[in-house]
Amino acid sequence: VAEAVELDRVLPVVETLAAATEVPVSIDTRKATVARAALAAGAAVVNDVSAGRDDPDLLGVAAEAKAPLVLMHMQGTPATMQDDPRYGDVLGEVEAFLQDRCAAAEAAGVAREQLVVDPGIGFGKRDEHNYALLDGLPRLTRLGHPVLVGTSRKGFIGRALELPTEERLEGTAATVVWAVERGARIVRVHDVAPMVRAVRMTEAMLRWGVS
Repeated sequence: VAEAVELDRVLPVVETLAAATEVPVSIDTRKATVARAALAAGAAVVNDVSAGRDDPDLLGVAAEAKAPLVLMHMQGTPATMQDDPRYGDVLGEVEAFLQDRCAAAEAAGVAREQLVVDPGIGFGKRDEHNYALLDGLPRLTRLGHPVLVGTSRKGFIGRALELPTEERLEGTAATVVWAVERGARIVRVHDVAPMVRAVRMTEAMLRWGVS
């Protein structure tokens, strides 16, 4: 959407949430101007699905604000990403991309400890690519940054279970547990309470050495 439209949509929400809770608010945008305005309005984290490619100035905005920055892999654009995604080695290509974008962010002044990487499940990926990335999460943790995974209610879950979007709670929970067990440190979800319980139980089992 146009920058002015995006600002009109997100700024009132960011301001309201930031004033109402101590929970950090994340602004999901590909635009530097929107990121800057949202951070000024109370957002604490910037999440860019283009990893700073669409608007390189966004990296500098995050650096100036000393805000955590989520860099996600996406093949193509949101409008074209699912047209015909192809990879020779999806895990290797995503790893190399994230490594490169982290280096670009650091060059723009973002502190290394402020970077989070996201393999972009469902963003320019076929089902086999999503499964390969979930299986290979331990390799992505070797980049040295927290790994964020967003699988909630996504199409590959619906296709596996033959269920519509609103009935993918259990399928989402399975992928969240898998991701956490394999090294993810942040999960993006719709159904917060049940996923928190699933993660806490997973962490309890990991602490007790259950494998």
